[in-house]
Amino acid sequence: DCCRLRSRLASQDMPSEDNASIVAPSKSLVQSAMGAFDGQTFFLRNFPVYYRWKEADAMRASGSVNGVQYQQSMGRIVLTYPLLGDLGSKDEDDFKVEMSSWQLKVSCGGKVVKELDQETYDDILFDLSWWKVDAAPGSAEKSLTVFLAKASHRAWAGPWFQGGMNPHKKIAFTWSKEQIGQSIIKELKVGSQSLRTMEPGEPEDWNHEISMAITAEQMCTGMELSENENSIQIMIHLDEAALDGATARVPLEEVFAADVARDQITIFLRGDGFVIFQGKLSGSVDQAKTTWKIRNVRRKNLPQGSDIKVPAFFNPALCIKLQKEGQPRLWNDVFTESECTAFSLPRDRIPWEERVARSKVLSPGAHADKALKAERAQDLCSKVECSQDLLLNRVIIHLHLEERLLAMCQMQKVGLDGLFSLKVGPRMVQVNFVADSEYPICMGGIGGECIPEASSWEIFIDGNEEEGIAPHAVLKLGLSKAEGNRGRWAEVFTRWQPWQVSENLKQAMQDRPADELEDFGGLELQDGDMEGVGE
Repeated sequence: DCCRLRSRLASQDMPSEDNASIVAPSKSLVQSAMGAFDGQTFFLRNFPVYYRWKEADAMRASGSVNGVQYQQSMGRIVLTYPLLGDLGSKDEDDFKVEMSSWQLKVSCGGKVVKELDQETYDDILFDLSWWKVDAAPGSAEKSLTVFLAKASHRAWAGPWFQGGMNPHKKIAFTWSKEQIGQSIIKELKVGSQSLRTMEPGEPEDWNHEISMAITAEQMCTGMELSENENSIQIMIHLDEAALDGATARVPLEEVFAADVARDQITIFLRGDGFVIFQGKLSGSVDQAKTTWKIRNVRRKNLPQGSDIKVPAFFNPALCIKLQKEGQPRLWNDVFTESECTAFSLPRDRIPWEERVARSKVLSPGAHADKALKAERAQDLCSKVECSQDLLLNRVIIHLHLEERLLAMCQMQKVGLDGLFSLKVGPRMVQVNFVADSEYPICMGGIGGECIPEASSWEIFIDGNEEEGIAPHAVLKLGLSKAEGNRGRWAEVFTRWQPWQVSENLKQAMQDRPADELEDFGGLELQDGDMEGVGE
């Protein structure tokens, strides 16, 4: 029922208030636990708080603790604190809000607000959290509202940590050289682990904040369609490693979106806008009754060309259920017209022991924390040096990595040659650290167009003790300039944010003919493609 097409851009998105939909409803939208309905289209944006997909008393979607009201979905929790008494006359400038990945501290005029000086129930994503002070419509009573993005896709029993001692306070006790000491953990501590002051106000462009620089083809590995007399189920199979990499910096709830009309549906990556599937239904559905969830499923019918070797292969899947209108019946041909992305093949993950060892190299103190590993990967590159060879029409980019990396590799008995992957497009470069998934170290645009298949790279050890330069690993990338882009480039390399990478991909897809887009993934090199390791 699906024709395989290139990744396409989403043609529509929910109105701009969707990023705060659980607490800031628009008059034109009817809010629900899963999204919003404008009378014609149901915008699926939220995953409601379910435990085993049944609401449980211990995991309430809303409640109140010591005067702090909370409302949550699987991807975020919103705290509302009424400003009573003297606090009612205060404005945003009078408050100081500090956050870390596991703490919240609010003070006013140097005095701590005890109800909001707490450790959070679970980890949060600092960069996607924000706060404001305002009054509810039609009311003069002010309140302080804090939006917290959850680091894990799960329900919270409440807003605050419940237990004896928070795991973030643990101390490492070592008794051998192979173990990671507390001094090393402190040296590699990232910014989100410590309290930082946060300015008031929501992000200016939410789609930029939740961009992942991942295409639909990289994220999805297949699709299954089923129906009965009352409903239709669309199951999008996902690449587990790609999903882990995306949710390291963006809540899973912010990765996907779906717009359901009476006779059509569009499923896409929310921040980046790449369409996964869109189709016109052969009948009508009750769009407001649409449900969705993320579940782990066994893949029984693997696509041709897959090299999966495990006897029982499981992968995460996005499941969307549409409720049919009218008399119960089978449609047989569910879609009259449909388009979907070209899916990547499902793949086995690297062995678990190796994933753990690589993760300990990247983040010794918390090797299971995806958000921490993503932040550590961005700190690995200490310096970028660029040069041009005008005779050979090549660009050379040196990425100097932190000194501690060599010691961590030796401690975990992990070789450098399998730790990195390189992706090269005509006008962009991305270098990743390969652990349990790929964590971007450095990504950016180049000053002209290159030939991806002619790219090369190597890794070597640099340093000069006499000049005070400690030994460290250096990644050397060689790019060949494309015809028409030769000569001296004004700017060789510019570091980009994920949303800039996505914008570049979108522009390239629009500019290039459709028959050339199939190969537009650039070059991917990893593991054995390293040219060598020198000293």
